[in-house]
Amino acid sequence: MPVIVIALGIVFLVDILRVWLPSLITVYGDAGATPAEQLGLFAIVWFVAAFAAVPLCRRVTGRPVAVLAGIAMVMLRLWLQFTDGGDAQLYLACVALIAALCWLVAVAHTGWPAGVGVVTGLAIATSLHTGLGTLDPMWLEAWRGWAVLGTLAVVFVGAQVWIQAPAVPEPRPVLWAALGPVLFLTGVLFGNAGVAYAAAGEPRWGIPVLVAAWALAVPVSRLRGVWVLPLGLVLLVAGVLGAGYIQASAHEGIVGLAPAGTPGWQALGALGVGLVLGDAASRPRAAVRWAPACTMVGFFVLTFLHYARYDMEIGVLARGRVLLLGVVALAVVVGTAAVRDRRASAPAEPEAAAVPARTPARNAARNPGRTVAHAGGRTGARADVPLGGRRAGRTGQRPAHRPGTRPGAKPATNRAGSRPGAPAVPRKGDKAARDVPPPPSLAERVHAPLALATVVPVLIALAAFGLRPPTGSAPKPDGAAGTLRVVTYNIRMGYGMDGRFDLDRTATTIRALKPDVLLLNEVDRAWFLNGGHDVMTLLARRLDLPYTFAPAADPQWGDAVLTRKPIRHLESIKLPSGGAPTGAQALGVVVEAEPGKRVALVATHLQDVDDEVPQVQADRAAAFAAELGADGVPVAVLGDMNAAVDSRQLGAFAARGFVDGLAGVRPVRTYPADKPTLEIDHVFVGAGLRVLGADSSSSRASDHRPVAVTLSF
Repeated sequence: MPVIVIALGIVFLVDILRVWLPSLITVYGDAGATPAEQLGLFAIVWFVAAFAAVPLCRRVTGRPVAVLAGIAMVMLRLWLQFTDGGDAQLYLACVALIAALCWLVAVAHTGWPAGVGVVTGLAIATSLHTGLGTLDPMWLEAWRGWAVLGTLAVVFVGAQVWIQAPAVPEPRPVLWAALGPVLFLTGVLFGNAGVAYAAAGEPRWGIPVLVAAWALAVPVSRLRGVWVLPLGLVLLVAGVLGAGYIQASAHEGIVGLAPAGTPGWQALGALGVGLVLGDAASRPRAAVRWAPACTMVGFFVLTFLHYARYDMEIGVLARGRVLLLGVVALAVVVGTAAVRDRRASAPAEPEAAAVPARTPARNAARNPGRTVAHAGGRTGARADVPLGGRRAGRTGQRPAHRPGTRPGAKPATNRAGSRPGAPAVPRKGDKAARDVPPPPSLAERVHAPLALATVVPVLIALAAFGLRPPTGSAPKPDGAAGTLRVVTYNIRMGYGMDGRFDLDRTATTIRALKPDVLLLNEVDRAWFLNGGHDVMTLLARRLDLPYTFAPAADPQWGDAVLTRKPIRHLESIKLPSGGAPTGAQALGVVVEAEPGKRVALVATHLQDVDDEVPQVQADRAAAFAAELGADGVPVAVLGDMNAAVDSRQLGAFAARGFVDGLAGVRPVRTYPADKPTLEIDHVFVGAGLRVLGADSSSSRASDHRPVAVTLSF
């Protein structure tokens, strides 16, 4: 029963984090505009508040605090499902986070065996997120969200109220101290299905392998031995290097994608998590103290450092380095405890090989029917020594012998051939034979809770797969012959102005513009900071459109092109980032607009770090677009340029022969979407193309408004 409680509690904790983190940067602040230091100070307050639960648990014990905090966590999470974005979503998520952290502290103080439960919770959270296609219950339709959360809440609350405090508590502070780095590594990489989806070629085997690895991590967490911790750390390092560092140089013309084997590296990391947490759970201590609260502060610090490069130029925090820092933090926590235990258990040098004396009662129990000889020591004390034994401290005394045997004769053995004194094998029909218990059955030999915890993640993944939203309808272009309808849209990772992740709203906005070709900026495929969603797959499924994704910052962040037009050429280049964490790229596609007529389109998203970097980016993007149309194919460049119409960097396109496609309909203000005042989303067209019309929707599905143009070729 504790396995169920702890596992489902971890699931709710991870789910709350997936709502709280994006609410922090879309409701409280504006990623890229609000200083990272301000976001960090606001966020750390909620983690520090959990420290108040520590003295409370010491005063009234952990179980009542765990029950109350657990019920509060579930009720607040269910209430969060009713919110409609804005401040209500942000602050309710903050309070739910405090309740979840207090529950974590209290559960650690109960002394329940938690090793398998923690690993099972991470496995279930990963499987649920994967089965829903990287969506969260928070953003599902009402009945789908309640089907998931309601079931988990009933089981969690019922199990937590039912079980009692353990008769002999087993504090495991090493396990709880390791949880923070593990949550960070799992959320960002090892338990993030979006990373597997974004791998080169998007291998279909990736998702089943990831779920299977996490299910296997549950029994793996029960392994013990001196080799467990070193092997677990090796697997974690291998997973970080393979899935967090290695990038494919090019795949079908696209640069910067993660290699096709990325899900396999993630699977190795999942097994490493099971081994390390299992080793940590095997190291009891006298008390838990502050470990659970401190470890969650460590989780926040690692997460903040990993994504601080989104807003801050920190050279030492290059891609992947904070992931290795998380492994190092985990190794220090568990490794220090392992070294301490090893030193404490090292045997001292024995003074003499002494045989402990046995009492007559114990001796009679071990050898029924045997007589006992009494021998006195040099001091006159008497000790009970079984016949055939040797008294401690006396080396010259001859051993006693059994009646009827001559001294020096070889001892007889029983029919089983065992050493003297071993119990004889009873004959068939003897009373002793009837008293021997039968061998354990298969059901008894299999550890039922462990087997159930191994199977449940797979079952939850399959059940969640059936709750995914169905495929939507594709836009229906109605352009005349010789025209191409193109839409450029910065979708802000799928989050609207109200802070809600609503891709149905985004798809409706796009569908109303009836594009032949759709160009997207700020496409997020796995960032844990944004909820860990694969926006590309989720949106393409709703629009029923094929897509091409090109990374900018890392393999999970960039731009995309969606179209049913045949793509005849595909190419992307990285643009100089100048330290900008989100990077920049230019994605060029040549589509067959009509039989025998091709049009080249370039999607890009320039940065506004300083005056120099956007200028270099614009120069390179303009050169790339000109090269794409070198053989006479007309070219258009579209995207979020983060620059005004008369800015110096946009002059780079005019220098290459491109003209402002929106000049005839200006002003076209697109940012911010609720009250637009800035013209920063642009369309530049080259020779052979003409803009017949342009419009911009007033949707609040993003912080930008889309721009739609009809190109004549």
